[in-house]
Amino acid sequence: MSAYDPSSREPDQLRDQLRRLFRHRALIASGLLLGAACGGAVSAAGGADYTATGEVVVQAISTAPFEAGGVSADKQISMGTERQIARSAAVAGRAAGELGGGADPAQLQRGLRVSNPPDTQILEFEYTAGSPREAAERVNAFVRAYLDHREAAVVRRIDNTVAELNEELEPLVEQREELDEKIAGASTESARQTAESERANLTARIADLQGRVTGLKTLDTSPGDVVRRGEAPEAPSGPGTGVLVPVGAIAGLAGGLLAAWIRSLLDPRARSAGEVRAALRAPVFGTLPRRRGGAGILEVGPSLGGERAEEFRTIALRALRHPRLAEPGGLLVVSAREHPGTLPAAVNLAAALAETGRDVLLVEADPRTPRLAGELPVRGAVREPVPGRWPDGARTTVDAGTAGYLELVPGCRVPDAARALNSPGFTGLLAGAAERGEYVVAVTAPLLSHADGTAVAGLARGVLVVCDPDTTLREDLDRVRDLVTSVGGHVLGAVLYEGGRRRRRGSPAAVPAEPTASDGAGGAGVVHGDSLPARP
Repeated sequence: MSAYDPSSREPDQLRDQLRRLFRHRALIASGLLLGAACGGAVSAAGGADYTATGEVVVQAISTAPFEAGGVSADKQISMGTERQIARSAAVAGRAAGELGGGADPAQLQRGLRVSNPPDTQILEFEYTAGSPREAAERVNAFVRAYLDHREAAVVRRIDNTVAELNEELEPLVEQREELDEKIAGASTESARQTAESERANLTARIADLQGRVTGLKTLDTSPGDVVRRGEAPEAPSGPGTGVLVPVGAIAGLAGGLLAAWIRSLLDPRARSAGEVRAALRAPVFGTLPRRRGGAGILEVGPSLGGERAEEFRTIALRALRHPRLAEPGGLLVVSAREHPGTLPAAVNLAAALAETGRDVLLVEADPRTPRLAGELPVRGAVREPVPGRWPDGARTTVDAGTAGYLELVPGCRVPDAARALNSPGFTGLLAGAAERGEYVVAVTAPLLSHADGTAVAGLARGVLVVCDPDTTLREDLDRVRDLVTSVGGHVLGAVLYEGGRRRRRGSPAAVPAEPTASDGAGGAGVVHGDSLPARP
């Protein structure tokens, strides 16, 4: 297992992305509500539309069989052409005339849709209107107008063809009458036989033309049959409120998720233990839950139980297992920016180290706002430090309850903080810790606000960074690491404070792994929990 991460037991990639998205729940909820509201508004503004349907079987009619060189009627029909005719302005004009009331043909055409199911001779007329009755009336008007238009076209074609045949027939009848007179007055038998032959041919031609005229006059001109009349629909045809609102909500949810994803990409904060670890290139030693009541800054010792006290003890044991703290030495506890948990983290970490039987010295290296002497249970009177000689002679003993005792060097207001933190007396506290067999836990002002922490980081064996991922910028953590390494320091790891998120109750604390060569100057591992020394 690599460095500590509360989600180490979960599929990191997908779960981390989901956590990033759902941190912006307000955006997702806003998109969902906005989409639902837009769907309802569209439904209210658009009103309800009703669609009535009529169907016609188109009958093939042609005068071609009665014309020279004609083709059969069943090959004369084109459903694509018929569909265009049904949607034509001529049919719309007939429908407008049938409906009456000065209906505009162009306006009527907007609600009409004509389709032809594949491999059929059926035309489907669909008309959409604002009321069921209007939709039914208009679709039936278009059906009748189409049939009337088609029948009128056929009748007109038949009449024109009959007229043409009659024009061709009249001179033939006159020629036959002339031949009859010629036969009657023939002077020779040969002349009479020739005239009779011509008359026979002419009579056959006349009979053929008369037969075609008779056939055209008896032709069935029915344009088709109505197989389905348009009836008033019972329900709207378009999507109603019950459809538009859910569809709008889904679209809004998708937009909200997209906005949350973009927001998570642009979020400069280190929102997870993984991002803190990546920025510092060091493990996370633990995540401290929010404090629930209680008084006093010291929690390890006065409090035997409690989730926070146990977490402090676990962090201390992990720190002790780090190679750089295998021997006594200095440890700096600091934050990137101002954080109220920095001082409690240093105090309780020192108490937890003392609880393991180590000699611990807690140094408040804050020459601006010292306050530990008044908040910790010290034994006896606290000697007021002399600003010019701090930290010499400023030691006092803190009674940490069941954790035992630890030494405290309280802070002191000095006019020149840099000189005090670089004085031989202060540097000797950290540099001589190994010789004295002490673990020195120092706490300073925020590293990016003052140079105090930079001066101490070079003297300590390791630096422990305190932060809240919900409020700490990744850029600040990068700068912390650069500052520490620039003065020869080493970032051991980080201690996280929970913001608005709580770790699942009962979930085991993930434990960093053993240090590896790849950790470099900024990475440090610790052992698994089952190999940690037991707390006395």
